[in-house]
Amino acid sequence: MRRRPGLRARLLGGLVMLAVTHSIAHASGGFPSATALADESLAATDDARALLVNPAAIGQRYPSEWLLAYARRDSGHEWNAGLASWRRLGLGFTRERDSSLAFGLGISAGNERLRLGLAAIERVASAPQRERDLDARAGLLLRARPWASAGVSVAHLFQSEFRGRRTAREYTLGLALRPLAWSRRLAHDPATRFTLTADVTLAELAATRDARVRVGVAMEPVAGLELRAMAEGHGAFQLGVVLRGVRSSVHAAQARTRSGRAYESVALSAHAGEDRALMVPRGQRRVAHVRMAGVLADESIPGGLLGGGAGTPSAPLHRQLERALEDPLTRGVFLELGRVAGMAHLEELRPRLAKLRQAGKPVVAYMQYGGGRGDLYLASASSAVYASPAAEFVGLGLRTERRYYRHMLAGLGVKLDRSSTGDFKSGYRNYSVDSTPPADTTVIQRVLTQRQELFVTTVANGRRVAPERLLPVLDGRGHSAAILARLGVIDSVGWREQALAELGRRTGLGAKPRLADLRRAPRARTVWNTPERIAVVYAGGTIVDGRSGSNALDGGVMGDQTITAQLERAFKAPGIRAVVLRVESPGGTASASFLMDHAVERLRRETGKPVVVSMGSVAASGGYFLSAHADRIYANKHTVTGSIGVLFVKPSLEGLYAKLGVRQDEFDRGEYMRGLSLGRDWRPRDQAAADSAIKRHYRAFVERVSDGRKLERFETYAYAQGRVWLGEDAAERKLVDGIGGLDAAISEARRLGGIPQDERISLREYHRPRGTLLERIVGQWLSDRFAEAVSLPDFTRAQARSEEWLEDLE
Repeated sequence: MRRRPGLRARLLGGLVMLAVTHSIAHASGGFPSATALADESLAATDDARALLVNPAAIGQRYPSEWLLAYARRDSGHEWNAGLASWRRLGLGFTRERDSSLAFGLGISAGNERLRLGLAAIERVASAPQRERDLDARAGLLLRARPWASAGVSVAHLFQSEFRGRRTAREYTLGLALRPLAWSRRLAHDPATRFTLTADVTLAELAATRDARVRVGVAMEPVAGLELRAMAEGHGAFQLGVVLRGVRSSVHAAQARTRSGRAYESVALSAHAGEDRALMVPRGQRRVAHVRMAGVLADESIPGGLLGGGAGTPSAPLHRQLERALEDPLTRGVFLELGRVAGMAHLEELRPRLAKLRQAGKPVVAYMQYGGGRGDLYLASASSAVYASPAAEFVGLGLRTERRYYRHMLAGLGVKLDRSSTGDFKSGYRNYSVDSTPPADTTVIQRVLTQRQELFVTTVANGRRVAPERLLPVLDGRGHSAAILARLGVIDSVGWREQALAELGRRTGLGAKPRLADLRRAPRARTVWNTPERIAVVYAGGTIVDGRSGSNALDGGVMGDQTITAQLERAFKAPGIRAVVLRVESPGGTASASFLMDHAVERLRRETGKPVVVSMGSVAASGGYFLSAHADRIYANKHTVTGSIGVLFVKPSLEGLYAKLGVRQDEFDRGEYMRGLSLGRDWRPRDQAAADSAIKRHYRAFVERVSDGRKLERFETYAYAQGRVWLGEDAAERKLVDGIGGLDAAISEARRLGGIPQDERISLREYHRPRGTLLERIVGQWLSDRFAEAVSLPDFTRAQARSEEWLEDLE
C-alpha cells in the first residue's frame, strides 16, 4: 500500500501552529492571550486555535487539524503548545517552562450560520507550589452573511481561584468584516483575502473605561501568503505572516505588549482540509478517481415485490466531477465504469464531462470487465476510452417483455376487476388480458425506437464515428473489446495501468499520475456563509396517501403529507427565492397526486415564489399530475412522462373461494358495496359504477393539467389517453417546457427567482425521511411500523399510475 502523501507534513505542521497561540502566554499560567496571534478575533478565528479563543469555531475551517507552537519572551520565559481538532471536538495543552501546564477540551455545535461552543480547561501550577484548577470558556459564533461575522465569548465561567487570585469572569465581543464580500460576485474567493476585525473585552464589574479594545487586519495579497496585524491600546501590537501549503502551514509572529515586552513565536499546522497554496509541489498535482456502477437514481429507495426501488445516488458523482472542475490541483479524471445504468441520470452527468474537457482537464474512461449501454453512453463523452483485454460486451441492444397472467389467475380462481381511461392506460392490464393490445404495442415500439436513436446518435457523435459503425455491436451478441476498438466505439484495448498512463500523458503528470478520491480530500472552509437561495424537494417513489414509508409490494413510497410538509418548509424558509421539485415517480393514488399538485399551486400563490419541476428517469401519471402547476417543467431526453389517465383495480377471490369450498353470505347497506368486496366478481352495474368514478377522476386530472399547462381542453384530451412520452415528444406537445436535468432546472429557478448568475449559492435540500433510529439500525421489520411495511396497496382508491416496464427497456 502506498503511503498517503503529505502525512508527515501534516503532523509537523500541526505542531508549529500551536506555538503561535502561545506567543503571549501570561506568567499566571493557563492558555495564552488571543493577542498572541494577529488574526485571533473572536469573530474571525476558524482553525484549531478556536479552542483558546472561541470554542464555537472548533472544526469550522478544517475537518481535522494538528497544531504545534513555540513562543518565547527571553531565555527564561518559553512556552510550548499543542492543539488538535477533529470535526466538532478540540483538545490541547500549553506548558510554561518551570511554571505551569494547562489542558483543554472543547466542543462545538451548530451550522454554518450559528454555532455554540464550550471549552473546559484544567490548569496545573508547579511553582511556587503544586496547585490545580478547573476553568471554562463558552462561545457563540454568528455568520449569517458572507461579509459579516460576530462572536461572543465568556471566559473564566467558574471564576475559580488560581495561584492565590480569583480570576474574574470576562466578556468579549468580536466583530469582523470582509468589505469585498458585499459584492456577491466576489464573496466566495477574493473577499476571503481581506478581513477587518475588532474585539472588546471587559471584566465583570469593571468600569467601561477599563475595556480592552483590539483591532486587526488580515490580507492575502497572493494565494497562500497571508499578512496579519493587530493593535491594542498603549502601544501593544503584533505582526504576523502565514505561508500556506495545501495541507500544512507555517506561522510566524512578533508581538509587543503594553508593558513593552517583546515576544516571538512560530507554529506549524497540518490539516485535512485543502488550502490555496503559495507553491504547489509537483507531487501534489493529481487526477481525480471516480467510480460509477449500478443503477443511478436521486435517492436510494428500497424495492418491493412489484419491483421499484433505486440503487446508487447520483448526487455524490455530480459533486466529485464539479470539484474536479474547480480544483486547481486536479488535472484530469480517471473514470472507472462497471455496468452503470439509469439513462436519464447518465444524461445529466455527460455535460459535466464535457465541461472538464473544455477546461483542459482530460477524462479517460476505463472498463475493466466490459460494460453495457450506460457505460458506453457515458464513456462517449470522455477524452479517451479504454477497455481491458478481459472485457466483454454483451446485450447492448434493447428488449422488453410483457407477460400476461389472466389465465394463470383464472386457474387459481382469482380475477382482477379493472377500470381505466384512455386506450394507452395500461397499468395492471397484464392481469386482465391475454396479449399485448395494439395501443400498448404502439407505445412500446415507439419508446424502443426513440431510445435506440438517442443512444446511437449520442454515442456516435461523442466518438466521432458514423452511426452505422455502431449498429453491429447492438445486436445482443457478445463482443470483445478488440471488436469495439476496430469499430471506433472505444479507443484502445489495454490494462488499467496503460489507461492511467494515457491520462498521465495527457495531463503532463507522467506514466503514474497520483490518483485521488476527492470525497476524501475536502476543501478548507474559508467562506463565512453561502446563502441558501434555492430549495430542492426530492419526490421519489410510488405515490400513496399519507406519509412516506415502505410497503411490501412497492417498497419505498412517497406520501402526500410528507411532500406537502417539505414543500411548506421550502417555500417559507427565510432567504429561499425559488423552489425546485425533483420528481422521480411512476405515480400512485390519484387523491395524493391531486393534493400535492394543489400544494404546489397554493404555495406559489401565497409566497409569490417560483417553482420549477425537474423530472428524473420517470415522472408519469401521478408523477406528472403533481407537476402540472409548476412555473416550468424540465425533462431529460430519456425521461418517461405523461401517462395522463386514471385506473382502478380490485382483485376478486370469488373463484378461489368456490374451489376451496368457502361459502359466502352477504349483508350490506348500499347497492354498490358488493363491488368493493375481494370475495365477489364485478357485475355489469359494478363495472359501470367504477367506469363512472374513473371518468370523474380523469376529468379532474385533465382539467388540472389544462389549467397548469395553459393548454386548450381539446389539446389536453388529445395527449391524455394514458400514453407515455419521452422528453422530446413531451416538449413537442407542450407537456414540458424544456429538455435538461436538475442543473438546468436550478438554473431556471435562479433566473425566475431573480438571483444573479454570478452569485454563488447553496441549495437547501429536502430528502426522503430516514426513519427512526430503530428502523435504520435494526430494520423496519422490528419497528412499530411493521404493519405499514407489509401493507398492500389500497384497492378502494383510484390510481394515477403508469407501468413499471418502462424502467426495463435497457
